[in-house]
Amino acid sequence: MQRAVLNRATMRVAQSTEVSGRVPADEVNLDRFHNGIRKVCALVAATLILPALAYAQNNQGDDQGNGRPGIPNGTYVLTENGFVPGQVPIAGAGRSTIIPNATGSGGTLSSVASYSVGGTVFIAVTSTGTFTVNADGSILATSTTSQGETVQFIGYTTPDGNTMTFVQTAASFGGGPNIPLTINGVATRH
Repeated sequence: MQRAVLNRATMRVAQSTEVSGRVPADEVNLDRFHNGIRKVCALVAATLILPALAYAQNNQGDDQGNGRPGIPNGTYVLTENGFVPGQVPIAGAGRSTIIPNATGSGGTLSSVASYSVGGTVFIAVTSTGTFTVNADGSILATSTTSQGETVQFIGYTTPDGNTMTFVQTAASFGGGPNIPLTINGVATRH
């Protein structure tokens, strides 16, 4: 009889909101759930945030000490593709060496590339040109190829200068009118 009275009293205390020495099972499960969430959050932080911080500390602009971060500097390999007027496909790959001037406001570039235009392949086409850095950080470049073509493109680099995306905006042959183009690409410093 004493046991039945004790069990009923324990049940009433466990279901009440009064302060007692016992905690309802729901609170114990909720604490376990929160501890699990805390562990998952700690794991996510360790997995995602710590490597990012390590990279950020190691990211010194990688500009070899003679340019501003985000200004291209060095040798890049590149690919490009798109269409010339008449929906003729073009694809190419090459290497470009970009050297900024002392002020970081522009510089020179020289390239060698091979590409296919509508199935006609051009191998080892060289080009030289200049670039300027715009106020928004983009790069405007003009280059003349060994075939007499003048090309213009706009590029955007990552803050460390290792990757550049670009879109070719115009081309002309022998000083003729600009031909509208739809060509874009990616260059990566190596």
